[in-house]
Amino acid sequence: MKIINPYNYKGEFYKGNLHTHTENSPCGHYSLKDVINMYTSYKMEYDFLAITDHYKLTDLSKYNDRDDILLIQGVEHKKCDHQTLGINISKYDDDEDDDNNHNELFKKINNQGGINIICHPHMGKEDYWTYEELLKLDGYTGIEVFNNNVRMDCKGRAVATDVWDKLLSAGKIVFGFANDDMHLFSRVGGGYNMVLSEEKTIDSILNAIRRGSFYASFGIKVKNIEVKDNIISVENGDVRVPYVFFKFIGKDGVTLKEEKGNKGTYEVKGDEGYVRIEVYREDGARAWLQPFVVENN
Repeated sequence: MKIINPYNYKGEFYKGNLHTHTENSPCGHYSLKDVINMYTSYKMEYDFLAITDHYKLTDLSKYNDRDDILLIQGVEHKKCDHQTLGINISKYDDDEDDDNNHNELFKKINNQGGINIICHPHMGKEDYWTYEELLKLDGYTGIEVFNNNVRMDCKGRAVATDVWDKLLSAGKIVFGFANDDMHLFSRVGGGYNMVLSEEKTIDSILNAIRRGSFYASFGIKVKNIEVKDNIISVENGDVRVPYVFFKFIGKDGVTLKEEKGNKGTYEVKGDEGYVRIEVYREDGARAWLQPFVVENN
């Protein structure tokens, strides 16, 4: 039996949001400068930020020399349904009205050294993105399993772990992201990604994301994610919180184990297909770890 641990790398956790709008989006409200200042303000503790305005690139060159935060060029594609994020790109090349060119679009983004993320699968309606549609697509790194703007708008479901589990159960290993989808400052800081990277550079952070060395969070910190003797373990990373809940989930979204405390453990049997972990508190805060793929030869 082999357990693939996406956290088996050296480094530190860096915090970032990969879905951010400025006044250059039709739905945005603030200047790029004000958005950057918000994410670098007191106690926000962000290390990287992707600017993803709708179907256009916002020029970041004026602020790229800042040493307090890494700015990543990005875009949110499509005017209609089936929106996606292109992260770390230098050229916008898409027909925003074409809803059927995603595989071609993803290839263009990947060829630029970027990554593709599926946006808010349940925004406004259950089938904004369906499992069947996502199963047919290739070239994307993951999906937003949590979107804070959808949560605040109460339009659809902010959490999309149901689609994620279906994809993982079908053998399509994609990762789960949590993003602000920031339009209003009152909604900043809800969804973010903690990336285990050797360096605080864009290349290092993106490489870590590509291999799944990060967790998505809505207010939860974790630490010491390990695999030893077929036992997966993770610890509560917030000393201010006396305990959290750990839920271990396998194929078809089945709960394998659930426990309360400061450390969660699960002994892998070999038939799970994958094991992913959700860590949560009673106040609703939650983190989603990436799947540990279980190969039973």
